Amino acid sequence: KQWYQRRVRVRNEGDKDRVKSLKLLSETLKVDDLVEFKVSIPYSELYQILSDSLIGLHTMWNEHFGIGVVEFLAAGIIPLAHNSGGPKMDIVVPGSGFLASTAEQYSDHMIRALGMSEEELEEMRRRGRELVGETFSDETFRTVFIEKCVEQLDMDLRWIEELGGDDEDGDGSEEYD
Repeated sequence: KQWYQRRVRVRNEGDKDRVKSLKLLSETLKVDDLVEFKVSIPYSELYQILSDSLIGLHTMWNEHFGIGVVEFLAAGIIPLAHNSGGPKMDIVVPGSGFLASTAEQYSDHMIRALGMSEEELEEMRRRGRELVGETFSDETFRTVFIEKCVEQLDMDLRWIEELGGDDEDGDGSEEYD
């Protein structure tokens, strides 16, 4: 118990309670010898786990983004994510992974992924890494961010011009009484 309290660094009590309930569930289902919980592990350990993994299971409903799913793709892991939120809208595209909403769908997709040929897996991994590079790279972020800022500034300038400000001297400034 002391090790658990020292080692688990979580965002909040809800996370801590979730880990406890999942551990109890694994014991109840008598699969606790097959399940290992890794919470707040060092990056080097996470990297090793990801490099040895085939499927990345992500079950959070309606997650606003899904950085874990992006990390799966970047690591060459086939994502199996909930068919909602960010994973559905922005991350998992055809050929890069699987989306599911029910236990049956998760199971079917997992069986499908485990039965794929090495060529099929490699193509899906390639597509996922390509997607990450095209969509979530620093360069893409910079480019899109600048484009959006310019668009907003253009809209603001048009709005100001439409107001028909009193810029009699043409210097871009207005005087108000």
